[in-house]
Amino acid sequence: MKPYLALALFFAAQSLHADWVIVQKTNTAGAETPVTIKIKDNKIRNDMGDKMTVLLDADAGGAQMFMHDQKKLIRMDAAAMKGMTAMAGKFLGDAAPEKPKATGEKVKLGEWDTEVYTWESKIGTAKFYVAKDFPKYAELNKVMDKIAKSMGNPMAAMFPSAADFPGMSVKSEMTMMGKVTTSELVSAKEEAVSADEFKAPEGYTEMKIPGFPGGGAPK
Repeated sequence: MKPYLALALFFAAQSLHADWVIVQKTNTAGAETPVTIKIKDNKIRNDMGDKMTVLLDADAGGAQMFMHDQKKLIRMDAAAMKGMTAMAGKFLGDAAPEKPKATGEKVKLGEWDTEVYTWESKIGTAKFYVAKDFPKYAELNKVMDKIAKSMGNPMAAMFPSAADFPGMSVKSEMTMMGKVTTSELVSAKEEAVSADEFKAPEGYTEMKIPGFPGGGAPK
């Protein structure tokens, strides 16, 4: 799974019709973080360990980020997200991301027979382990690309999309700015998700984000 999925923020452009629960683990510089993504209709919940939860709602056009240790909340509306994307675009440039390339190397990862794909751009390099016989991989890849878009990570446009692979990427190894991040799929299941999962927790103090319109928008 792509590591930028763990850096979530943004709004979904299209409906996500099925309920999904996707679990992965990421490791950056030796620090491992479990990530759980829950999807119901146009709502997405992204839990990054027990430290942070991001709630996204396509209909509302914004996101809420809850930092549990500090009991702090950051709200961002569509205007703030567009501002972040514009700033990132100036830094990253307008070049389209390279397509991943098949190496022909075969690797067995757990129950999956995978083929290795490599990718590079001006921001880093990566290796993806793709399972071509992963059940419903095409449907799930569409969901993952919608999640990436909904999370609105400004750097997401610089990465390959899930649809670029002829299977499910069950592991990735990415190097950016000297740091190596490994992301590994634990499970991906189409299962019912309760609407209660998308209720904001109580007792959090809102933080404002200076310099962005809509950063810290009112309820």
